Amino acid sequence: MPESYVPLSILITIAVALAIAELIVPARAAARRRWPYNLGLGLVGFLIGIGASAILSLSGAVWAEANGAGLFHWLGLSPLVAVPLAVVLLDLAIYWQHRWLHSVPVLWPLHRLHHRDEAMDISTGVRFHPGEILVSALYKLVVVVALGAPPLAVAIFQILLTAASLWEHANLRIPPVLDGRLRHVIVTPAMHLIHHGRDGGDMRTNYGFSTSLWDRLFASYREQPTSDRLGAE
Repeated sequence: MPESYVPLSILITIAVALAIAELIVPARAAARRRWPYNLGLGLVGFLIGIGASAILSLSGAVWAEANGAGLFHWLGLSPLVAVPLAVVLLDLAIYWQHRWLHSVPVLWPLHRLHHRDEAMDISTGVRFHPGEILVSALYKLVVVVALGAPPLAVAIFQILLTAASLWEHANLRIPPVLDGRLRHVIVTPAMHLIHHGRDGGDMRTNYGFSTSLWDRLFASYREQPTSDRLGAE
């Protein structure tokens, strides 16, 4: 199998597994009438993501490596340190990107499309405005070059970010005790569901994608929702 197909195969496998899990242990009644629209946006986003996000980020990483540019190259970090550190810092960067998408007036209309979904399942995890994907691609390019992130770290992070988006939006029923334990480290669907609450206060919490640690560190974590209605008005 060509190397370029491996990340896509991993993500397709994760998506199929989560879709099956939603059928077996749903947390809420299914609302699949939204799927054609959400998946249509997801297809457009995928095509843009391949052209803009993945290629730009990887090209930036390859350029930085070839030219010794970026913080990690200046510090002379070995790949054993640089790769995991870059993945962590890229995740932190996406946490702040998410906060800015909510707080910067010119960016919120792009991100609002994601929040207007009145239900939540794996299809919500690919429902993004093409403009938001382009903004995110440019932002990640700047971060990747500034860090001098290794290409391997960028590839790992791209897979992690997409997989996390599918997972945290999934309509899955997880036992409360297990959910509470998982939340100490990772973002769970129930935790992220709070972020999609119609109440504006809920939407300004739980911004994390992969780990809940950033929300806890930067005081944006919320344990319970204040609204049981989903979707921005």
